[in-house]
Amino acid sequence: MPSLSFEDIAITAMVTTVGDEIIKLEDEKERFGFDDASFSRLQRSIGLDTRHVVSDGVCTSDLCVQSAKQIFEAGVVDPEEIDALLFVTQSPDYKAPSTAIIMQDRLGLAKSCAAFDINLGCSGFIYGLFTAFSYVNSGMGKVLLCVGDVNSYFSGERDKIFTPLMGDAGSAIIIEKRPAPKSFFSLYSDGGGYRHLIIPSGGARDPSTPDSLLQKEREDGSIRRDEDLVMNGKEVFNFAIKTVPPLIRELLQNAGLSSDEIDYFVLHQANPYILKTIASRLKVDKAKVPLETGKIYGNQNAASIPGTINGFLSSEFEQKALTLVIAGFGIGLSWGGAILQTNKIYAPETSIYKKETL
Repeated sequence: MPSLSFEDIAITAMVTTVGDEIIKLEDEKERFGFDDASFSRLQRSIGLDTRHVVSDGVCTSDLCVQSAKQIFEAGVVDPEEIDALLFVTQSPDYKAPSTAIIMQDRLGLAKSCAAFDINLGCSGFIYGLFTAFSYVNSGMGKVLLCVGDVNSYFSGERDKIFTPLMGDAGSAIIIEKRPAPKSFFSLYSDGGGYRHLIIPSGGARDPSTPDSLLQKEREDGSIRRDEDLVMNGKEVFNFAIKTVPPLIRELLQNAGLSSDEIDYFVLHQANPYILKTIASRLKVDKAKVPLETGKIYGNQNAASIPGTINGFLSSEFEQKALTLVIAGFGIGLSWGGAILQTNKIYAPETSIYKKETL
């Protein structure tokens, strides 16, 4: 891929809101049919403990709206200054219209604001960030990027492979024109692996039917609907460890940097085992690779990179300049990364969703 770069464009604010209900894996042991050995293995190898999910009726847009309002209320930017709202999600409010257009009204953004959805998951923050940087590069002043998913809406009720991993989160990020070091992006896709992470039914290819909404026992022992997401864990793991290390090496080469010059490698929080494997293959200091997000909040999908920053690195991002490698990978299959610098941005600790903000 050619080197994609931008000058004098920066992230200036980042807020993440998570679901208001906390679920402990230990309390779900019987629900998913874990015996003692498999339960211990999950906690030891994948590091699962708790996850945050939303209560009934709460949408991804609600989480992102709360995040964006927090930025506005802090005085970082005025809503009227936002030139575009990009919403990256796989759990929109409706099939039509785009949820971003509804959010434009809810947030009090100007009618001159462009607003649209981007259908992506695990790599969505990178793709959304690249789009936002491109818009600012084309002449827009400030872009609001919202990313996230209510994963519990398409998680099988008793899918012991996928559901225990997932949490619900929504992030809001401000991207704007200001003096900043050059940033570098790389983006990839491989639709040949689309079936490794897929919601098989409910779309135009295989429409929703009464049967597709039934809970069914599967060959792997999980119970889920045809309209729940299915994950081939082995293939996704192999994909991640095969593609992400070369991606990061490419970014470092394009930027003319060594791994020692990077403060943090903030990667999509698929699970700690994948992240440790990637760090080992890159031979980078594991202290530079945060991996606690999944253990506390669950896999936050497109929001997992900002979710990790707000959840565990908030004070550092607010107090100093940092050089980052970020990378997302998963559904599609798709993957992408960037090298950029943040400088004392507004990045408060993760917020819990409050229903009264609706």
